[in-house]
Amino acid sequence: MYEQVSFSKFDPSDLKDQFYTVLSVELGNTTIKSIIVTTNVKSNQSYQINKVVNLTRSIRPPLDDEEIFGHTIWDKPLSKEAITEAITKCILDCVKQVNLTVKDLDFVVRSTGVVAISNLSDEVGLIIKALSDACLDAGILPSQMTAPFSINNIPEHIRKFSFFNTVKFDGSVVSVSPPKVTGVLANEMEGDLVTAGIKLASKSSSVDFRNPVISIDMGTTLAGQVIDDSKPYANLLCNFVGLAGGISDVILRGCGVIEQKHSTIDLDNYQNNIQLNDEELHNNTLKLHEHVDIMQVPTNINEFGLVSVHSSNNKDNNTKIIGTKINNQDKLIEKFKQLTDINNINQVMIQIDYFYAYYIKRLIDETKKLNLVTKNMTIGITGRAGTTGQKPELINKYLKNEFNIIFVQDGLALGALMMARCMNSLGTPVNPIGGSKNGFCIMQQRKQKK
Repeated sequence: MYEQVSFSKFDPSDLKDQFYTVLSVELGNTTIKSIIVTTNVKSNQSYQINKVVNLTRSIRPPLDDEEIFGHTIWDKPLSKEAITEAITKCILDCVKQVNLTVKDLDFVVRSTGVVAISNLSDEVGLIIKALSDACLDAGILPSQMTAPFSINNIPEHIRKFSFFNTVKFDGSVVSVSPPKVTGVLANEMEGDLVTAGIKLASKSSSVDFRNPVISIDMGTTLAGQVIDDSKPYANLLCNFVGLAGGISDVILRGCGVIEQKHSTIDLDNYQNNIQLNDEELHNNTLKLHEHVDIMQVPTNINEFGLVSVHSSNNKDNNTKIIGTKINNQDKLIEKFKQLTDINNINQVMIQIDYFYAYYIKRLIDETKKLNLVTKNMTIGITGRAGTTGQKPELINKYLKNEFNIIFVQDGLALGALMMARCMNSLGTPVNPIGGSKNGFCIMQQRKQKK
């Protein structure tokens, strides 16, 4: 069974005391997003208030006197000043469009999917700093971006719903232990947030996406986690890393379907209900996948699929890493040209849908090889390369209805909301997001753990 979750728009004038409103600001390799989401902490129902999406390629070039401290995976140079300007504008546009101000926000969470392959720690840290400066320039207060030190630091209207004096934030997010080792992957934060976001989204569905779970973020790069069912906190068993939506970008640029600086997201005017030969599309997919590796990431490497990996930091850790990369870009592009009529945009995009559905199958198969998959695991998928077009239907078909699958839009933004709630101890015991499938709230176990 699979289910697609989307959130209806919410009128800010309907915000009441029990609503907790968070701004998620993301800088990705392809897009910049500023998303305002709110949740009713009594019911765990979440809503989207507004979303502004700009293209990362639209960030202005660094000026002559500005330091270039990082690049996207597509080698776009970034300066702190240029990032700050672009993000500040995105935030202000987002709140103004719905007649809000930054003072109406309860919390702001910053994240980045920009994971260049050099100077991992320094670059990601500087990007997060640039995002922080952008928030400050937009008028957001430091207290809106940091965990509270006391119950009095929590917004007054939501304070009565907080369990801060009972169970304080200890680094776990939605009943998953914080990693014992950090600094292994450039996309660790993405994986944490995506898992949390899909858990929150599941409360608006019929799918119980509580531990044990597999989360998969199919943005330009791949992120995600395999989580077990330990109590009271689950453990991270595996991280996903590498290229996801970026593979189709490489293919379509190489074939001349899109311009060199453009992305698959620029192709949104096509019909995805055209019936083509299923067997032919599947066979084409197998041939394309000959030029893509999906495997356990080798040790002693610096990058995998254009994403920084510091495997040496992982040597004393049992967490596995599964990655994806193109093993021969020229052959992949040439094979796509041979198999697909690149002048028929419908055929191109349906073949891309098949490609990514099989990609998910291979990812799950590789996870099975490492004995990390249990029968009661649920799969959650977010990101453009996993949720658009016919991909949900085809993914379910390739996985042969073996799993319950939930498809979620903007999982990272929902994860930001969930991270903020955890920091402020805003749980909902009567309808818990954390814990195990069909299980009760783990708050009592957390109290005992203290």
